[in-house]
Amino acid sequence: YTAKTVGVNTPELKQRKEITCELLFIEIVAVGFLGIASVLFKEKQMGVIRVHAILPLKKCLFILSKIIIFLLADLIFAALMTVFNIGVADTIHILPAVLVQTAILSLVMALAGFGCTMVLNDFKQFSLAYLVIAIFAATPVFLAANTSIKMAWIGWHPFYQIYMGLKNAYFGTPVTDPVYYICSACGIAALFIIIQIAFQKEMRKEG
Repeated sequence: YTAKTVGVNTPELKQRKEITCELLFIEIVAVGFLGIASVLFKEKQMGVIRVHAILPLKKCLFILSKIIIFLLADLIFAALMTVFNIGVADTIHILPAVLVQTAILSLVMALAGFGCTMVLNDFKQFSLAYLVIAIFAATPVFLAANTSIKMAWIGWHPFYQIYMGLKNAYFGTPVTDPVYYICSACGIAALFIIIQIAFQKEMRKEG
């Protein structure tokens, strides 16, 4: 495929890529974070965690089962939305990198949502955490990435790094810096350990 064939240089395609990237980021940060929390709060009310506490299974399997389901859903959503909005020909070259960045963001948000559900008592308390995520995570990223407003500290903002990684993937310049992926892996591993501890405390409380 040549640049002309896939429409790399057309303003319309560039705009579609930018909109698709932003919509995908919003969906995972906001809707994905809210989705896993709503499911887990419902299961807590139904006594699912109490039942799991007495089952002869590794406790991490419950966490993994929830995280993997939402990860797969986000990956499928990202692939379909990219194909529909950008087109098959232009998606083929960028989809692997887009899915990698989607997976990173999805894991971070799913683990964060899981952790908040274990720590907070009810969905009303979670609404405050949801507001914090929406305001202090997503808003500065979009201000820095899509407007003339620049903040010196934004380079240290983890959501900014992930968003720019996703945006660069859509424009065919995926992140190749190993430090980015090492930091992402360490952050995801740290979140997993934290929610394991929170989940064990919740099971002891339920039991």
